[in-house]
Amino acid sequence: MNGVTYPWTAIGVIGPGRVGTALGAALADAGQSVVAVAGRPGASSTDRFVAAVGGAEPMSTAQVAQAADLVLLTVGDDELPGVARSLAADDAVISASRWIHTSGRHGAAVLRPITLSGGRVAACHPSQTFPTPGSGRDALPGTAWAVTATPHDRGWAHAFVTLLSGAPVDVREADRVRYHAALTVAANGTSAVVALARDLLRSSGVHQPERFLEPLVTQSASNAARHGAGALTGPVRRGDGDTVAAHLHDLAEVLPEAVPAYRALALLALSYARRAGLDESRAAAIRTILET
Repeated sequence: MNGVTYPWTAIGVIGPGRVGTALGAALADAGQSVVAVAGRPGASSTDRFVAAVGGAEPMSTAQVAQAADLVLLTVGDDELPGVARSLAADDAVISASRWIHTSGRHGAAVLRPITLSGGRVAACHPSQTFPTPGSGRDALPGTAWAVTATPHDRGWAHAFVTLLSGAPVDVREADRVRYHAALTVAANGTSAVVALARDLLRSSGVHQPERFLEPLVTQSASNAARHGAGALTGPVRRGDGDTVAAHLHDLAEVLPEAVPAYRALALLALSYARRAGLDESRAAAIRTILET
């Protein structure tokens, strides 16, 4: 803990899924006392959490709120408002409690019922993926976190993020939905596109598609993150209409379900290619091919 004193002594987690388990384990690794966890009755996720985070005891949500002075709400985006209302209605919140939720969509306002009951709240969302229970734990160092909190609560919220070797970035309450949409496109959109590319390579006789995709996708994503439209390459960017038409013809014969996705992605790429300087006559030709 490097001699740093934090304004909490015991941490509880409500929602022992993939994110909750990764954060609970990372906090325990950082020397924090993770004492309690609450999940759905009979759910195996609670057992996995306890196995990953030594010392955490399964409890009800109300008991977690009473046992810990920092509670992490790592439940789903749509579930979070109801959980907050239920906790406040159950008089589970005490005035000394600090509460953090990890939803990307919501800011701190979703925890207003807890605030009205005397709790101090913050929204802290890590820009990281957790594809399996406990995964992402080792990837947390260096991760950017979107923090939404009042000036009164921003300091300890930032301290929580830096405790996990993350980089806190303040995001306004009004911007959280758009922020979350951006990350959803980046993460889920990339996963879906790469999964499609993987299927196409396999259908082409490539038995280890990851050998092609991992370096290509990693570098492409890094370039786009840094340079935006300027990083775009490929036939749409060059205005190679014959190549785009050949792609569509082949896909229509061997994997017709991929054609709508190819068209949609190519049209999106076309809009960025024009922004990057593609000649308008070439852009018009590409659009005609894609919309025919």
